[in-house]
Amino acid sequence: MDKRKQPVMMFREAWMWSEQEERLYAKLCIGRVLHLFSGRSLLGDIRVDIDSPVATHKIDLSEGKLPFEDLEFDTTIADPPWAGPQNWDKWENLMHEIVRVTRRRVIFILGNLIYLLPKPFILKQIYVLKKVSPQVKLVYVWERENKTLNEVLRECGEASGVQACPCEG
Repeated sequence: MDKRKQPVMMFREAWMWSEQEERLYAKLCIGRVLHLFSGRSLLGDIRVDIDSPVATHKIDLSEGKLPFEDLEFDTTIADPPWAGPQNWDKWENLMHEIVRVTRRRVIFILGNLIYLLPKPFILKQIYVLKKVSPQVKLVYVWERENKTLNEVLRECGEASGVQACPCEG
């Protein structure tokens, strides 16, 4: 019986970005950075993952809770597992937590998925990575709108009956 020679294939661990990809994401980040689902990446001041030797915080993000202060980070970057978000019951809670802890910018790296962040974030840019990454990735960048608290309350209040403080013009 002839043995067929199989090609030897080298694989990196799935949660590692190429150096070129990591540099691109670093350029998109501003200020103090929270990196969710960080895997083996060293990007970010705080790196959160359930099982990573380089994570600064080992947290199961499927619970939808973040142990950080309101508006603690300028940027939150997340590269969730490709099979993850559509299977997590508490994904919406995590999205609200991301909005709560992020002051300026949210970056999501996804395959063919898109999730919309609630106000006051608005989608600013979408990047399609074809040659940088082995698989096609979509990188979504949201920015927090510069609105006063009363402006946000007015928008929310239209639906809920909440009234904004009359002290602001």
